[in-house]
Amino acid sequence: MTRKTILLLLFTLSLISCTRFIKLREENYTKILSDNLIENGGFEIYQENIDSSLSGWIIDKVTTDKVSIDTTRSFNGQNSLKITQPTREIQLVTKSFNTNHRNIYGITISAKSVLRKIPVVLHFLTFSENGKIVSKYYINITVDTKWQTFNFVSDYLKPNSEFGRVFVSIPKNNSVLLLDNISCHIIDSRQKK
Repeated sequence: MTRKTILLLLFTLSLISCTRFIKLREENYTKILSDNLIENGGFEIYQENIDSSLSGWIIDKVTTDKVSIDTTRSFNGQNSLKITQPTREIQLVTKSFNTNHRNIYGITISAKSVLRKIPVVLHFLTFSENGKIVSKYYINITVDTKWQTFNFVSDYLKPNSEFGRVFVSIPKNNSVLLLDNISCHIIDSRQKK
């Protein structure tokens, strides 16, 4: 990802913060109709030095000194993503994945704070083929000092939803946040009539 693309994504997120979002429903789901649409949601694929090329994720280079792979604490697998005492808000953004308005999507994130509770905002956005935002979802969660898994469900997307991204917004804080097992699956699908 180029710096221009990252800045465009961050600018887009700041613009949409003023527009209407639909709140994701907190809901456990058991039916999964697709593989994980998020590349490297368990942070198992990484380079020795974290930079904007962390596989499957876009991370602003300005904040890379606050982001690293933790190989000793994870919810699932070998690794988790560690965000250490960010001095400003950090946006973690998935690479895009295909979406379809006939589907309902389930999003899961596992998280743990090391020192104190941290408020985190999870966004699920879908875009038209030309990059215009079509569907906007969000949920506020509070990450505690024990591993928790949060499950959320979208509604059927608006027509022209061609691709999606998940954004994780982490505020400035003086703790350590661990993220793992981030996924987005199709959990329901309407057939064409």
